[in-house]
Amino acid sequence: MSGDGTTPATAPRHTVLLVAVALAFAALQLVSGAGRLPLGWDESVYASQVSPHAPAAYFSAPRARGITWLAAPVAALTSSTAAVRMWMTLLACAGLVVAFRPWLRLLRPAVVVTAAALFAGLWVAQFYGAAVMPNLYVAFGALSATAWFLRAARGEGVRACGATAVSTAFTALVRPPDAAYLAVALLLGAVAVRAWRHRGAVAAVVAGLVVGCAPWTIEAAVRHAGFFAGLHTASDVQGGMGWHPDALLMQLHALNGPLLCRPCHIPWKHAELSLWWLALPVLVVAGLGAARRSGRLLTHLLPVLCAGALACPYLFLLDYSAPRFLLPSYALLALPVAEGAHAAATAVRGPWRAVATAAVTLCLAAHFASQYLVLERRVEDVAASRAANLRLVEQLHRIGIRPPCAITGEEAPMIAYAARCASPAVSGNNTSTTVPELLERARTVPLAVLARRPSPPHYARGWRRLEFSLSDERWYVFVPPRVVVPDGGAWAGGGSG
Repeated sequence: MSGDGTTPATAPRHTVLLVAVALAFAALQLVSGAGRLPLGWDESVYASQVSPHAPAAYFSAPRARGITWLAAPVAALTSSTAAVRMWMTLLACAGLVVAFRPWLRLLRPAVVVTAAALFAGLWVAQFYGAAVMPNLYVAFGALSATAWFLRAARGEGVRACGATAVSTAFTALVRPPDAAYLAVALLLGAVAVRAWRHRGAVAAVVAGLVVGCAPWTIEAAVRHAGFFAGLHTASDVQGGMGWHPDALLMQLHALNGPLLCRPCHIPWKHAELSLWWLALPVLVVAGLGAARRSGRLLTHLLPVLCAGALACPYLFLLDYSAPRFLLPSYALLALPVAEGAHAAATAVRGPWRAVATAAVTLCLAAHFASQYLVLERRVEDVAASRAANLRLVEQLHRIGIRPPCAITGEEAPMIAYAARCASPAVSGNNTSTTVPELLERARTVPLAVLARRPSPPHYARGWRRLEFSLSDERWYVFVPPRVVVPDGGAWAGGGSG
């Protein structure tokens, strides 16, 4: 029997409960429509790297290949968004179980299952469950690495050390900077707390970080003239890492959407749906107090330390925000929150225990319901926007923008991927070509410049302007007056939409 009262015989029963949580997680994505959305901008970039159906979009310095490799088994075989979404949903369900399962030997299984449900119940976790995006998988990797690190420090042997290394490497493959913050937290914990000071665990973290960061490091050396040049370029793309204490308020304002707040000058809406976020520090402290009384304080302290390290850059060092950035921290903090919830439900003895349990249950139910309301709204808004993009693709095909083709301008990577076109850019964070090279390409393949405003870029002056009104969105498409295509025919822009 372990120190927290769990035995190996209890683990399979609670693994079944984790699987049930994962299945409910998948069902909510399907019911809400999150699992049926067209691919977004970042998803299109990641999927295009392995898709044989569209040219690869520019892969900027902050990106890592891990999420592309996760999507590759399906994205490399089919252009079906539904198939990719289903595959990513299955991966997310498996990741949820794999990430929380190691904690069954460290905490009371009921606490672990509750923590999994708390995390899976967040609208942002459900929204990205079927997405080709890295943040959810950073959460899974961080959870797993922290659990196995603690188990290695408890003396569970080579298996625990190996799992720590694999989990850290996985996190680094998906998102190297987040893995670095995670590794720093684990290593500082090993220095500060004797119970966590295990050579094998420390070596596993370092080895996993080095191995997981190797692909990004090699790519930085090839494409950006070295590791530090790659870091500098990645920082520039993200707007420059620096002291931005207002980022904390940005995260609060963007808590319930939009998906990306950049620049983030939006008012705070639906404050009542943000109460859980404001209460989170109090709930964590209460959970730690409950853990101290039950003798599990150290086990909960490490995930809190790691959650703080992972949240730090997004709360203080970036000048923009997105709800998905804090997914890894939410996953780790779900553990002490679940500990506190169980303590509140069971602290009272006698006939009042049923009342306490009912009160905690009602609070959790209200939280889950509010999260689903936010999810429905976000899915509705995103579905409308991306449906308009697909209608724009249809219009582009109608006027002759068909493969092989090129699309540049606003939201070009997402629309170009759907149109099976290349997405060259002459400015911005995704700059991949020059104006002369773009104009040369316009002489050989159909090319379109997308804009939200009626004024064209300087190099497209004199080009034909087409206007499309799609739902509540208005697009302006600029096309060269005449382009000769490879088969010897001619292409000219069609009429306005």
